[in-house]
Amino acid sequence: MSDDEALEHIGRLIDDSCDAAFERGLKRALYLLDELSKRPLSEENEVLTEYFRANAWAARSQIANIQQSCSWESVELQEEMLALTRAANHSGFTTLDKGRRCQILTNRANLLNRVGRSIDAIACWDEALRIDPHFAMALGNRGSGLRDYAGMVDDDRERAILALHAYESLCKAMAPDAVYDTPNFKPIVTQFKDMVNELGRAVNVDAVRAMQNLDQGEQGRSKVERAYRQWCLDKRLFLCPLNDLGPYLAAATDDLMLPGIRERFDERPGDYSPPPIIGFFSQMKQEYVSARYMLFEGMSSTRVHFSDRGVTLTNTLDYPLYSLASERVRTAFRIAYSLLDKIAFLIDRYWKLGKEPAHISFKNVWMVENKQRLLSQFEESNNWPLLGSGPIN
Repeated sequence: MSDDEALEHIGRLIDDSCDAAFERGLKRALYLLDELSKRPLSEENEVLTEYFRANAWAARSQIANIQQSCSWESVELQEEMLALTRAANHSGFTTLDKGRRCQILTNRANLLNRVGRSIDAIACWDEALRIDPHFAMALGNRGSGLRDYAGMVDDDRERAILALHAYESLCKAMAPDAVYDTPNFKPIVTQFKDMVNELGRAVNVDAVRAMQNLDQGEQGRSKVERAYRQWCLDKRLFLCPLNDLGPYLAAATDDLMLPGIRERFDERPGDYSPPPIIGFFSQMKQEYVSARYMLFEGMSSTRVHFSDRGVTLTNTLDYPLYSLASERVRTAFRIAYSLLDKIAFLIDRYWKLGKEPAHISFKNVWMVENKQRLLSQFEESNNWPLLGSGPIN
């Protein structure tokens, strides 16, 4: 077969095997994709090969019923995520028609949301909608994801605004100009309609729309501050749930706080200070904000700083970059990476794991001591955002 014929044959095999819940057919499809990948394929077909591979793994996970279970580790989901990520980041991705590009990005966003990475999923759906603003599956799934995300937000106003945008995204998915990539889309529309009705009962849509005022906020007092704030908004780096909706000025604030925390009177005898977890959170938040500004400074610097003048360095002929600006970038990433272990200490305290402080790290805090097995507190948890932040994903 030619490359195009082979891909068409494998695509039909995947679809038929999925419909028949025939796992052997899906294994055969994955084998054929591996064989096809050995050919000198065009860039477009290389992307399609990864897309079909993701579809095969998705069908296998559906047969194994993994999508309906809370699992911290799944080969099927990991392989599907890897294939979709390779497809979306391939140099040949832009050669595909916009419908196929939207399918790849929407599937990847759906999977991110499924494993608890809601914020990453929203950004991925938005990327698909920049390609085609009427792509129905991106609109509808974005609305569903925003609805779930709203349920995680503690602030009443921000939760209501997120629910409003979920409502509006679902309505656009049912509009006459919505583009569906499947002929049998009526059951999907029914699901979207049910979610719209549910949100309409829970939220006063007109009242929230009138009060959201997303274009009002702190712009900054100087030219540099305004540029910094706009950069943070564009990159969605503010610790504010509204920034996950887009670069709205109202989101130019780091207002994310911990929800209410309860302690027993006898939990810390003789200690009347606030729960230690509050201090952990404040320290991490300040370090993140400082690292974010260092990154901005390092990336936006266009001049030689006076501290770099007269510094004699050896030319090692491997083109390294030495400057105060580059050190700011490196320092920003070092601080950001160090936050992971600080999160581990917060996890140990919040879930009362009782681990030895000298042995705590982000990699092992989830595990039974000296064993590659999850602690029962996490293994039995149905907390999807916690699953998404864990070491597996």
